[in-house]
Amino acid sequence: MKRTLQSLLNEQKGTAMILVALCMFMLIGFTAIAVDAGALYFEKSRLQKALDAAVLGGAQRLKVSEADAESTAIDLAGKNGFTVSADEVTTGGNFIEINKTVNKDLTFARIFGKTSADVPASAKAVVSGRLKKGEGIVPVAIEDQEYVAGQSKVLHFQPGNPNNSPHSGNFGFLGLDGPGGKILREGIKYGSEKAVLEEYEWTEPGLSWGNVKDAFQWRIDQDIGKSHCQSYATSDNTCTRIITVPIVESFEGADGKTMVKIVRFAAFWIESVGQHEVKGRFIDIVDRGEFEEVGEGEEDYGISGVKLVN
Repeated sequence: MKRTLQSLLNEQKGTAMILVALCMFMLIGFTAIAVDAGALYFEKSRLQKALDAAVLGGAQRLKVSEADAESTAIDLAGKNGFTVSADEVTTGGNFIEINKTVNKDLTFARIFGKTSADVPASAKAVVSGRLKKGEGIVPVAIEDQEYVAGQSKVLHFQPGNPNNSPHSGNFGFLGLDGPGGKILREGIKYGSEKAVLEEYEWTEPGLSWGNVKDAFQWRIDQDIGKSHCQSYATSDNTCTRIITVPIVESFEGADGKTMVKIVRFAAFWIESVGQHEVKGRFIDIVDRGEFEEVGEGEEDYGISGVKLVN
């Protein structure tokens, strides 16, 4: 009888040990899945954020060239910890895309013979839209005209000159932030957020050339040492000498303070400041702000937004 009980106890101990071993094996398996899955998720998130930042940054340079956009994206990805090669980048006239897969070492899964796993990610940024409202709108308006990127334009600020819309003392200035030469100067230097597409704004009569000249020259001086800002062909929205100007329907009939309608916004690269004139060029850029879709046949006047797409 004692022998029978002893035998039964030994069998139960053996079964318990098997169950414990099985539970330990399952626990290790679950731990491996949890730890390695977490590591893979973290790596996926890190890679995705790096690619998103890379294509958004690269898209800022699409208006300069596709090659410039590609090199910028590759550089940004590298700064965020991932090496991206040229064959992993695809560009077009209005988009840039990166598809990349990295291999991540596993930890606990090695017990089951799995040493690593692939982590894929992709990101695509598209340039589109027309600026509706943005930061740094300069209170110097230009009458609506046919837009040509790279076209030279001289802003004349001289009484009696027929090229600068001298309608009853108006020289193209808008009172976005209020009246006065000093406020106008600060508006040219730092811009305003008040101008909105399809809204009316008051003109700001008077010349105040000293303030205007100082403000435009200040913008040029801020880009000293920035080689890419010295030419309109390579400048982007990091250049202070690029200003966003309102395009108004017309100054015709303006008499003193008059309301004019903003119909577009354009990017203007300041080339030089002369005697009662500012020379520059219209350029295409990608910028920040609130954008709207452009209808077929409509002008965007060169300022586009950028967004991530699936």
